Amino acid sequence: MASAILIEALNVQSFETALEFTLLVGIGYLVANTVNIAINPNIPRPILYGIISGAYHRFNEIVKM
Repeated sequence: MASAILIEALNVQSFETALEFTLLVGIGYLVANTVNIAINPNIPRPILYGIISGAYHRFNEIVKM
């Protein structure tokens, strides 16, 4: 729902613009989700975990394209 609202508000109409939108907004969703998972008493350094895990998942998303 949030992506649909942002796409409409930013007037995303072309494939290139949609790709830029995906890369930018995907990073925001991914980082927020990864850090939320990392805030766990069993993970000693959540920010470091979020950076490493987020970078790994982002790289895999780009490779899948």
